[in-house]
Amino acid sequence: MHSSKPVRVVDKKTFKSYQTRQIEVHPHALNHLGKGQRKVFKEKELLEMLEERPRKVFEQENKRYAAFYRRTDGYRKLILSVESTKTVIVTFMDVQEIPRYKNA
Repeated sequence: MHSSKPVRVVDKKTFKSYQTRQIEVHPHALNHLGKGQRKVFKEKELLEMLEERPRKVFEQENKRYAAFYRRTDGYRKLILSVESTKTVIVTFMDVQEIPRYKNA
């Protein structure tokens, strides 16, 4: 089984091409939110976030992408699956910092 370990940094031009495809939010992306949180946090916020420039993007060992967006309390990490015609937001989480990654 492949892990979510970063295997390479994705350049801005490549990631921009993923941002301009049809974007979907997978139902799992909001499953971990409570009812109260769902009233405040909507799919729209995730979709709008993809219009921003991420601080860093990694391709993961599992062939998904982790994009980190700056927020006032740290970073929001979006996990994306890039398919032939669309980009799917699989899930997201708030993290305090971007992991360090060194090319081997």
